[in-house]
Amino acid sequence: MELSSVIATTGSSVVFFRLVNAGIGRLHIPESACRNSWKWRNISTSFVHSFITAIWAVLCFFRHPQMAEDLIETHSVFSHALVSFSIGYFIYDFLDMVCNQKLIQSWELLFHHIVIQEREEQRDNHSTV
Repeated sequence: MELSSVIATTGSSVVFFRLVNAGIGRLHIPESACRNSWKWRNISTSFVHSFITAIWAVLCFFRHPQMAEDLIETHSVFSHALVSFSIGYFIYDFLDMVCNQKLIQSWELLFHHIVIQEREEQRDNHSTV
């Protein structure tokens, strides 16, 4: 996958999840979630990401069954796009937490997102070599 495509997919993913979060904010929030509406939106947005990527991952194996034999050396543009899409979500979620959460409350998740993003970038760079 070309670098320009990776950047476009990742950037589009960041914008997409910002729009998802804003859309969720317009929906009715359950009474039990009203105390912390940001957390409700964040978890709901995370669910949307999980739902999309679960289906996408299955489609990756469906479209390229050889990936089941070797996950390290076998890849496709479709699977690279999935990684770029997920990196965009992690960037979005990281920024959302930095803007809306106290650092003392979210440092573990922020660290988790940094580690995941670095690992995905390393794997993406390894597979393009």
